[in-house]
Amino acid sequence: MSLPTTRLGLKGVEPLIVDDNAQSLEVVTAILMGFGINKAVKCQSVAEARDMLLCRVFDLVIVDCEMPDEDGHDLLRYIRSDPQGPNFTVPVLMMSAVTPRSKVEAARDDGANFTIAKPVSPITLLERMLWIAQSSRMFISDPGYCGPDRRFRTVPLQDGVSERRNADLILTSKPERALSQDEIDGLFT
Repeated sequence: MSLPTTRLGLKGVEPLIVDDNAQSLEVVTAILMGFGINKAVKCQSVAEARDMLLCRVFDLVIVDCEMPDEDGHDLLRYIRSDPQGPNFTVPVLMMSAVTPRSKVEAARDDGANFTIAKPVSPITLLERMLWIAQSSRMFISDPGYCGPDRRFRTVPLQDGVSERRNADLILTSKPERALSQDEIDGLFT
C-alpha cells in the first residue's frame, strides 16, 4: 500500500466517544490521540452524550452499540431525529463486539455511517474516518430515513464509468497491512 502524498490534519477534529466500558473508552481515545486528535469528549452513557450533543458541535461520534438502559442505536436515532439539532448530520461510527449482518443493517438503517468491530484496530478506525472525510455520499433527510445515502454499488460498472471510490479502495485493498506509528505520525505532520 502506498501512503497518500498529501498530509492529513486531524489535530482540530473534535469527536464524541460514547461507551459504558471505561477501558474501551480509553483505548479509542488513545488511538485517536495517536492520530493527533486531542480534543475528544468522552461519555459513559447515552444520557450524558445527549447533554453534550445539545451544547456542542462535533465532527464525529463514535458510539458503542451495546450499553445498558439506552444503547448506541437509541443515541443515533436521537441525533437523527431533530433536523434543527446542531449534530443532525454528524458522521456516526457504531462499535460492536459482534457484527452480524443484521446488526450492521440496523445501524445503517438508523443513520450510521459505518459499524466497526471491537476491539477497534487503529487502521480500521483510520480507514473509516478517511472514507467519511473523502466520501461524496449525500445526507438524506426524509420521513422514512435520515442519514448518509445507503446505496453502495457492488455490481460491475458500465464501460466508460470510473469508480468514484477508487482511492479508498486502493487504501483498503490490503487489510492485513498495518501502519507503523511513524507512518501514522507522518500522515499528520
